[in-house]
Amino acid sequence: MSSIVSDVGGTNARFAVAAGSGTNLSNIWTAKCADFPTIETAVEAYRETLGSVKSTYLDAMVIAVAGPVNSETVDVTNNHWMFNKHDLLTSLSLRRLLVINDFTAQALAQTDPRGNGNVEILPGESDENAPLLVIGPGTGLGVSALIPSANGPIPIEGEGGHISFSPCNDDERALDAFMRRHSARVSAEHFVSGSGLENIHHFLADRTGQPVGMTAREIGEKAIKEDGLCRDAAMMLLGILGTVITDNVLTLGCWRGVVISGGIVPKLAPLIAKSPLAERIRKTGLTEHLMEMIPVWLSVDPYAGLRGAEVALGNAHLAPRVVDA
Repeated sequence: MSSIVSDVGGTNARFAVAAGSGTNLSNIWTAKCADFPTIETAVEAYRETLGSVKSTYLDAMVIAVAGPVNSETVDVTNNHWMFNKHDLLTSLSLRRLLVINDFTAQALAQTDPRGNGNVEILPGESDENAPLLVIGPGTGLGVSALIPSANGPIPIEGEGGHISFSPCNDDERALDAFMRRHSARVSAEHFVSGSGLENIHHFLADRTGQPVGMTAREIGEKAIKEDGLCRDAAMMLLGILGTVITDNVLTLGCWRGVVISGGIVPKLAPLIAKSPLAERIRKTGLTEHLMEMIPVWLSVDPYAGLRGAEVALGNAHLAPRVVDA
């Protein structure tokens, strides 16, 4: 049975027709959220791309969104879209609707972290009976985990990107103080995200009297090309990401390993080997004997969120969340 799946972030929304297998996506379409006033108008625009067969694919829809999804009303983080689940079901003439967190979808796409084209960046030994952490900086910072169970994986839906920032050296303590001039509470997402890369660059530029105002894309591209402030900013982001990963692994017991997804780290992949990422994951004092065995993969699949959204519709743990017409 076919359905529409959607992965809605702070910047982009992706849509596809899913055949129910978790691997066969078709009619993939990407839109800028800023181009549409509501999610309804974006879905209708996607339906128009399907042509004469569009009605065939409206039996069910799964939407993975950045932000909390437990309430009837969903307010997408870093995005102007807001919608009511039952109203959306009615306005789009759907029979079933499931709304999940975007990183729940990212996690469900990683039921086999050694597949999906994932690149192993730190080797290790997986405990297949333990949770798997899925974490990724993009427009924001998403965090989820998959807990194994007899009825299929149980995805953890939280807002781990908003945990308090934990500086680990003098530079990061100065970064924390800099950010506190702009925000009463400083979170991991302030530095491990697209805007976070901009914040770090602003801090470094301000400290050295250099110009500010570069975008995350510009910083990342320049970081790959040459030494300098942009590369320093990228290296600092990767180091902080390592600490955030360690904190989540230790909190949730993710001995199965870690998958890093999202749009930022794949673009910085050439810098990973020389970055502090590995050291910040491995060198953790009393828990080094635990963290040294953790494998870490990098997801390079731009459609992982769509694949995970499709898997969600058949997940037993999420079944009670399905809204029926």
